[in-house]
Amino acid sequence: MTPDEKRFESALEKGAAGKRLSRGEAFALVDEIGPRRLHRLGRAAFANRERRFGRAATYVFNLQVNPANICSMGCTFCNYAATPRAAHAYVLEEDEIFDKVARLSPTEVHIVGGLNTVWPYRRNLALVRELRRRYPHIHIKCYTAVEIDFFARSEKITAEQVLTELAEAGMDAMPGGGAEIFSDRLWKRHWKNKIGPADWIRIHQLAHRLGIPTNATMLFGFGDTWQERIEHLLMLREAQDRSGGFACFIPLAFQPGAGRFVEEGPTPLESLTVLAVSRLVLDNVPHLKAYWPMIGLETAAAGLWWGADDMDGTISEEKIAHLAGATTPVGLARERMTETIRAAGFTPVERDGRFVPCRPAAEAGSPEEV
Repeated sequence: MTPDEKRFESALEKGAAGKRLSRGEAFALVDEIGPRRLHRLGRAAFANRERRFGRAATYVFNLQVNPANICSMGCTFCNYAATPRAAHAYVLEEDEIFDKVARLSPTEVHIVGGLNTVWPYRRNLALVRELRRRYPHIHIKCYTAVEIDFFARSEKITAEQVLTELAEAGMDAMPGGGAEIFSDRLWKRHWKNKIGPADWIRIHQLAHRLGIPTNATMLFGFGDTWQERIEHLLMLREAQDRSGGFACFIPLAFQPGAGRFVEEGPTPLESLTVLAVSRLVLDNVPHLKAYWPMIGLETAAAGLWWGADDMDGTISEEKIAHLAGATTPVGLARERMTETIRAAGFTPVERDGRFVPCRPAAEAGSPEEV
């Protein structure tokens, strides 16, 4: 057995048991990706996942709120952002948002939007405060690190003050968007107008110190390498060692399109491999999400066998992935979500925004649409 094979074997054995992989072992997982190794990666990731969660697979009844898509950052991979006069530009009013929440009664509201002056910081702060007043039990997950930085610079205050005021207004958690991938090479090429890797981590760790849990993401399949993906995971793992506030990791598959700089996105097998490697490397991040709007419902369900323990949620009226070209359903009924999880061989468990079960599996098949 060669030294490389020994490292791969060691990585699989330790990862399956939930033990910390060395840097060399983390890279050994992707040194030579072929059919035999892919199968073994999946088996190790599933062993890790089953040890932690058994056959339970969670999801949340949530509503994504995007107050506006007007944004001036100019990220090359984004079809969601619009200029004020673009055909697909829109701006929601507060009453529209409150009406949706009242009609759907979601467990969680997830708020993200573009960087603009139409929905500036104080208006967003007032939105959170009013949502908390009207719906005291709802879980409010809101604003990416990119938005927190934009709010701070626009108001000439610190990111800490922004986060403190949002938490006082009713913010429960922060989403993980805006990380893209921790690569200076790709940052300078594709999203140089917004914060890079170091500032994204800084803002999340600041949130953790303030008692605000957050998610973490990684965009993949747009010219990134396996080496860059592993570096991203290791940087997250190190940050989690310091602050402990990441609740969940979500790999996001790039949405391609004709005429774009990448016309074909990651294959389902590549998405599953990313899930498996993430589960094995991120020993200190509790949850791993198979984000079905970007990888497809069937691939996400298969991802439960490749290390994922969560299927995200019903995500009524999701816009960001779909404006980028995702062909998945815009929203799912609880019934379809639970049927999908059961068909994959797992037990569906509806959770709240803190990953705490809130509905017994036997009751998780309600047919209401979202």
